[in-house]
Amino acid sequence: MSQWTKEELAAIAKDENLYLSIPNSDGTMHKPAWIWVVQAGNELYCRGYFGRNARWYQSAKREGHGHLSVGGVEKEVRFEFPTDEITNNHVDEGYRQKYAESPYLAPMIGTAREATVRLIPKNE
Repeated sequence: MSQWTKEELAAIAKDENLYLSIPNSDGTMHKPAWIWVVQAGNELYCRGYFGRNARWYQSAKREGHGHLSVGGVEKEVRFEFPTDEITNNHVDEGYRQKYAESPYLAPMIGTAREATVRLIPKNE
């Protein structure tokens, strides 16, 4: 399984502006969506603010892969959708640490939990 390098994780941690592009059903890339990304251990996660109703989340479920751009890192990724409590607790903590001052934190560790996505770098 591919893993994030220490350099990639450090660059991504410094930037709050992750852009995620997911293919449309015709194979073209959708306009990038701005999404919060957090680190839990050596893994990266994001969540749909509107839960499973988030359009990008629905596309991610359908397509299973996309492209991220953040902190100077450009990477093809695949998606996993963890639902276990332990992972979600770690992701919650990542959101608390990175976005503690945001008024949007409560939904991201509440209703958005159902739309947790693990970002896994594809092999080059």
